[in-house]
Amino acid sequence: MPKIEHMSVAEVKRRFADVIGRVLHAGARIIVERRGRPVVAIVPVEDVLPGAAGSLGDVLGQGGEEGEKFAQFMAGVVSERRNRPVREVGG
Repeated sequence: MPKIEHMSVAEVKRRFADVIGRVLHAGARIIVERRGRPVVAIVPVEDVLPGAAGSLGDVLGQGGEEGEKFAQFMAGVVSERRNRPVREVGG
């Protein structure tokens, strides 16, 4: 398990994108402090909602066969959009 880090509110505000990236990609756990006292924690979503980091189908409760159907549907949507002709802007 990654080390728990402590940061001030001001530091989290300055480095928010970096903080989120470290939590998301490295599993970091960050205790945010105000005036030296812990007030909140930023943790990976799996700590609070197990399975939420899976596919969108899993998050929506569509695992198993239904999840596979959803994934295939979404792959079709993405493929169709990639194959569309480019529309002209303006007119």
